[in-house]
Amino acid sequence: MTTQITGPVFTRHRASAVRGGGGISNPQMANEDLTPWQPTATDPWDEKKARHLFRRAGFGGRPSEIATLVKLGVDRAVDLFLVVPNLTIPETGTHMLPTGEVLNLSTYSGQVAAWLWLMANSSWQLQEKMALFFHDHYATGINKVRYPEMMGKQINLFRRTALGRFRDQLIAVSADPAMLYWLDNRLNRRGRPNENYGREIMELFSMGVGNGYTENDVKEAARAFTGWTAILGYFYFNPSAHDSGNKTFLGSTITGRTGTSGVLEGFDVVDIILKQKAPAEFMVKKIWEWFVYENPSRVLITKLANRFRQDGYNFRSLMELIFRSKAFYSSSAMKALVKNPVEYVIGALRNTDQRNVSYTRVANRFLRMGWPLLNFAGPDGLPDGTSWINSQNVINRSNFASELNTRSTRGYLRTVISGFYLNRHDWVAEAKTLGLTTPTKIVDHYLKRLVDGEVPASVRTALIDYMTRTDTGRLTWNLTLYGQQKISGLVYLIMNLPEYHMN
Repeated sequence: MTTQITGPVFTRHRASAVRGGGGISNPQMANEDLTPWQPTATDPWDEKKARHLFRRAGFGGRPSEIATLVKLGVDRAVDLFLVVPNLTIPETGTHMLPTGEVLNLSTYSGQVAAWLWLMANSSWQLQEKMALFFHDHYATGINKVRYPEMMGKQINLFRRTALGRFRDQLIAVSADPAMLYWLDNRLNRRGRPNENYGREIMELFSMGVGNGYTENDVKEAARAFTGWTAILGYFYFNPSAHDSGNKTFLGSTITGRTGTSGVLEGFDVVDIILKQKAPAEFMVKKIWEWFVYENPSRVLITKLANRFRQDGYNFRSLMELIFRSKAFYSSSAMKALVKNPVEYVIGALRNTDQRNVSYTRVANRFLRMGWPLLNFAGPDGLPDGTSWINSQNVINRSNFASELNTRSTRGYLRTVISGFYLNRHDWVAEAKTLGLTTPTKIVDHYLKRLVDGEVPASVRTALIDYMTRTDTGRLTWNLTLYGQQKISGLVYLIMNLPEYHMN
């Protein structure tokens, strides 16, 4: 049996207009109700909605976690995601995972593997999902930063500010060593201003391309950030490199400061930016399209932006509003996005509850799928949606699913780490525990778990047929004899269905 990545049309969930701030209208998006969703007899809180919340607020739930969310109810489930303890991981040295795998954080692959492990295993899923969103938003790369540890430090910054205030995050990012290297502000000094960061803090990070600022505003912002630099991987303000003259920025005057107080002019830039109308609209549109659906109407964005400003640009309040809303649980949002490579890989690990894997090998396979984690080529991030569905990426997704789930390759099944073997997933034991005794029960269970059971009847029939078919005919079903091979192959096939690529 073979499967192809065909079927439902993959929708684009973030167009170039996100960067430019325009084109916020789609009359087809009828359900934009921000009032809290509550279950009814005809529209209950169930596993399907719990899995939807877990895919968007995290990377997909393990079976036991989905069952827990259903028992908690929607209100407590959202509360649970909004609890973020600012968990961080080591930025330097070596990091030993619970499996015994040792990661070298002074290497690029070690940093990627460490983050993928935390995304797959952290109890605080929204923290990691927000960190990933902000990593794409501030789009930094080791190719120019050069030091893997500084990239790890930046991701920890995103974890700490993930559900805080936008002002605090913008100031922290401005002083982040990786950003100071990435956009050259470490070289920005009086008499020789470097405009890269002065431009991007408005164009890409807060306001959107051409949204209310001029070239002179770029120059004045650059002057305000003179002296912000990095030494030995830490932020340092150099008063002697700071331009202490007055600046006119976005129609406001920044009074020049001398000495160490000159650092406050960077704070002034952020405060003046956040007094404009554009930042709230720019950020809520981008967040909505990442977490809910593409092309929200201008009316919806205006409502969200007003709330975001009223709440002091608080990300926690914004995410709570989104995750509780009727729009979030509407047909416009359910399975409306295409999984990016992180969502596909980490979701596969979590959906099948596979924990005993080599994250070095996960990282190696993941990095072939088009998302250069920790290594963006430019500051404008990546497109999403259908951009992920091309022949090369689909093949690499399929190879990952094969290596993860079947016994046809050894990548995850017999990997030597620190002198011991990782154990492969025991599909037979899982089936017996769940009381899955027939091919039909097994197929229905994994279709429900992995794609909410939403496949054409012909696909379900073909999968049931696969469970008892051999090259020479049919076999008499025997869970003990054939279960490991057949169930792992079944999961692999489901992960190649177009429905599994939808988030």
